[in-house]
Amino acid sequence: MRQFIQNKPFLSSLLINLVLFIAFLSIFYTRFGTTDDIEMQMVLAGTGIIQEASANLRWTHIFIGEILSKLYTFFPSLPWYGLYLTFAHLLGMSAILYSILILKSSLFRIAVFVACFLLGETALLQELQFTSSALVLGIGAVFLLFTAISNPEDKRQKYWFLFSFLMLVLVEMIRWNSFQLMVILALPLLLYAIFQQKEKRMANLLICTAMIAGAWVVEQSHYFIQNQDPVWEAYNEYKHSLSAHDILDYHKPQYEWTPSTADDYFYKVGWEYEDLMLFKHWFFADSTVYGVQQFKALQETFQNCPYPEEHIEQRLWQFWIEFPIQDYVFYGFLLVGLSFILIKGNRWLYLSLGSSILLIFSLLCALFVYKHLPARVSYPMAFYLMALATLFITYDRELQRKTKVFSLMFIGLMILSNLKMVTLESSKTAFSKMHWSAALDSLNPQPEHLYIGGGDFYMQATMTPYQACNDSMFLNFNMLDLGHFANSPNHYKQLENFGIQNLHTEVHLDTNIYIIHRYNASFLNWYANFIMRHYDLHVQYELVRKEKEVNIAVYRIKEQIRDEPNSQGISLSNRDQLGFKKKKPPLSPEDAKKPSSNYVEQDNFNLPK
Repeated sequence: MRQFIQNKPFLSSLLINLVLFIAFLSIFYTRFGTTDDIEMQMVLAGTGIIQEASANLRWTHIFIGEILSKLYTFFPSLPWYGLYLTFAHLLGMSAILYSILILKSSLFRIAVFVACFLLGETALLQELQFTSSALVLGIGAVFLLFTAISNPEDKRQKYWFLFSFLMLVLVEMIRWNSFQLMVILALPLLLYAIFQQKEKRMANLLICTAMIAGAWVVEQSHYFIQNQDPVWEAYNEYKHSLSAHDILDYHKPQYEWTPSTADDYFYKVGWEYEDLMLFKHWFFADSTVYGVQQFKALQETFQNCPYPEEHIEQRLWQFWIEFPIQDYVFYGFLLVGLSFILIKGNRWLYLSLGSSILLIFSLLCALFVYKHLPARVSYPMAFYLMALATLFITYDRELQRKTKVFSLMFIGLMILSNLKMVTLESSKTAFSKMHWSAALDSLNPQPEHLYIGGGDFYMQATMTPYQACNDSMFLNFNMLDLGHFANSPNHYKQLENFGIQNLHTEVHLDTNIYIIHRYNASFLNWYANFIMRHYDLHVQYELVRKEKEVNIAVYRIKEQIRDEPNSQGISLSNRDQLGFKKKKPPLSPEDAKKPSSNYVEQDNFNLPK
């Protein structure tokens, strides 16, 4: 076996990872890590939010979209999106083990890799997500690039350069932000590899720079192709307006609007306080209210606002004192610290590993203080440290048998803790899918029915990575999400399927329009208030079904007021008699008589009975 591993390192690494992947996926339930993955799978498959396969995705390159959408069209019974993310993991992990075997082949190093898989990869694979999938693939690409630079005399060097570049391009196409993060994380390791070589230092620097430039060119091709469609061109302009993330994800203090600051901000953007409160709950239902113009105004208003010093101090205190680093991230630092004890390298190797630790810790701190720190970002960074430790844990030194046993037992304790977490998440996923699938199945949707609301909320629990999108559960299910999906052209593509352009001005709110949300959620009042203020339309909800196990309810939307008399004889002409007063139009920006603010800092609004 040892001879086979030494002679066939790539085949060995691939077979070992295949065994590990098949074993893990056969035992544990997996789920998607974000609602973005749900949306992209449904778009590619033409299920749920649009009725035909499309290559246009919000975050992933259109080249990948074209391939996957065609596969869904010709072979709809296979879960291509989940398989594609799993392939990225498999390719990345195989490249990591291959690099380890090239550096130094031994059964102990394979055992350490298997331990790293059980400790690190299982958590990422259990919650499949395109950002972390790209980062695992990127780690494999960087390790392969490190192998190529470190072995200038090897006849396989050109192939290593080529495949590492192709893998990095694929990382970029999966998600550009993951590629950017991978470039930052790889700097200490690649600089160590380059400057350890006495020759071709400048050539290797130029090769790495050319790879980055090539990936950037591929990224630009995505926008060049997609922007040929004016709708997607407008959306890409909207997407790059970061004010949405600043408010919803990053919680920047500049956007904490209060009665003392609300006047200027609302007045400039054209929002009311209630519009902000809806937006803070990921409400993107109408581009005329939440559009490019409004977000540009937000950016202009807040671009010069500095962070308050007290906010930074508070966040730093939380990171160092109050905010505990998750066990998984802690394991990454602990494992790379163990490699410091076991390796026998030169000062440049220690400097490289030390720089990597400091870099990742600084990134975690900066993201926590200035942005936000979701698991899909912190976990892959911790896994990068685990992979580095696995690469160097026996570097240039023969360990004694007792040391090998101790190190594996030490890592084994962390593995047991991690597998406990993965097992609990797997169990939750299984039960959640069972209840949500029953809830969705009970809808018995019809082709003319349209279900609006927080679609990402229930679809994430229902649609798993290895479930076919042509499942009967999704047959005739037409979803119109008011949250994550509503700022994408796919939202309006779904409206076109029902022959309308604006949900609030053209569609007849009758028995075929339903809203799905948590039972008695305050969102129902907010949404009714939004429609009343912007469209002079009063709606009434009728509870159709309630699923207690998953706290979800289905409401039929009844029409109350239209321009023309509705079935109850109510119209704009006689609404005053019923106590519905028309709201005064907002003042123009030039009006010097703009009133002072008197906004109520609360999430509940008084609606007419």
